[in-house]
Amino acid sequence: MYNQETDNNELILAAKKGDQKALTLLINQHAEAIHSFIYSLLGDRHIVEDLSQETFLRMIVAIKDYEFRAPFRSWLFRIAVNLSRDHLRRKKVRNIMSFLTTEENDDEYTIVDAVQNPFKDLEQKETMNNINLALKSLPESLRVVFLLRDVQELSYEEIADSLKWSLGTVKSRLFRARKEIANYLTQLQEEMI
Repeated sequence: MYNQETDNNELILAAKKGDQKALTLLINQHAEAIHSFIYSLLGDRHIVEDLSQETFLRMIVAIKDYEFRAPFRSWLFRIAVNLSRDHLRRKKVRNIMSFLTTEENDDEYTIVDAVQNPFKDLEQKETMNNINLALKSLPESLRVVFLLRDVQELSYEEIADSLKWSLGTVKSRLFRARKEIANYLTQLQEEMI
């Protein structure tokens, strides 16, 4: 019988010993989830690749100290969360500094694929935009727990391990996040009527 956790533990043990192939396999297994999580959290395509790479660089450096106390996936997401928080802190400082020095903003351009159905695409983009706006309206602590549970599908225990929170805190913040997103989307819908 196939046991992915046992296989992962064997990969992790090999990676801890410096096995490059094992490190590559671990990165390949988790790259899409980490990339998606960071994008969902930050919403900035330009920084996602850098932070994903930094997450895996830190994993490579720190894996020798990994002690199997928390699931590997939780441990990896903790690295991504910490890097994302650091990025947000630096971004706030840069925004304050740039506001103090200039008020000019660059224009953004979006390229649309004309072959696709423009009305269907517009509706999908509008829905995704509304969800992203709802996510961005959440405080970071609620946004992180929502993304880890409902997007990345981590268990409550994995989230608690990743964020160093109690299980009750994870559940209550997830409840609040879902409620605030629902309220935000309901309010948007009412404003459109």
